[in-house]
Amino acid sequence: MSDEQVLVGGMDPRWAPVRVGDTVRRQAGRSASAVHELLLHLEAVGFDGAPRYLGSDELGREVLSWIEGDVPLPPYPAWSMTDEALDDLGSLIRRFHDATASFRPTEAGIAPAWARDWADPGGGPTICHNDLFPENVVFRGGRVVGLIDFAMAAPGRALWDLAIAAETWGPLGDPARRDRHPPELDGIARFGILARAYGLEAERAEELVDIIVEERAHSIANIRAEIAAGNASWIRNWTAAGGDERGAADDRWIDRYRSALVRAAGG
Repeated sequence: MSDEQVLVGGMDPRWAPVRVGDTVRRQAGRSASAVHELLLHLEAVGFDGAPRYLGSDELGREVLSWIEGDVPLPPYPAWSMTDEALDDLGSLIRRFHDATASFRPTEAGIAPAWARDWADPGGGPTICHNDLFPENVVFRGGRVVGLIDFAMAAPGRALWDLAIAAETWGPLGDPARRDRHPPELDGIARFGILARAYGLEAERAEELVDIIVEERAHSIANIRAEIAAGNASWIRNWTAAGGDERGAADDRWIDRYRSALVRAAGG
């Protein structure tokens, strides 16, 4: 199609989606049947923060509705990292989780159809997005309006999703190693904003911090497995980011400020 616009933001440009008019086209992944059922369910229950699944095109690509707005790319601009945007995000994640509570997939959409690599290893009762990076959040007028790219969605504990968002949006980690976020962000205070906007019960604050540590270990193990298997995208990106050194420094920071994080999330 001559009017295709390649969309940037993904880690591997070979699988980049394209925009065609008011739609997005992308190659369907191995979890397509489950994700399509999920998106149809979200539409049916009136959740307005996700694209609509519109079928397939003549090339066999899935067709999704285009959500008008802006997606922040690294280095993340200041307008995407405001406290107001973080409050919006926490509320939207909670609405998403609530909207999935009544989801009952058909035989084609049950496990193991979900992508499990980055999901909560033990599973759980909530359909999680599992990829809540800024590149997958749509803004309009500086406010969060939607989530995109549900390819990694899978059942898990709701706090697994919140942990992913907190780590990335705080950000939670050694400030000296930041290269994607504005330097003045207070990760601990922002962690509290996100937790309150989500509606986290105060008595679950320590559980959330525990899950952050668990999710980080799971993700880093996956990354190292991808690198060992020769995944060129991960090799390139992990090396460029100084991944091993940064991961260790961020782990030390989270351990050092654990009590402050628990207080922030429980406040």
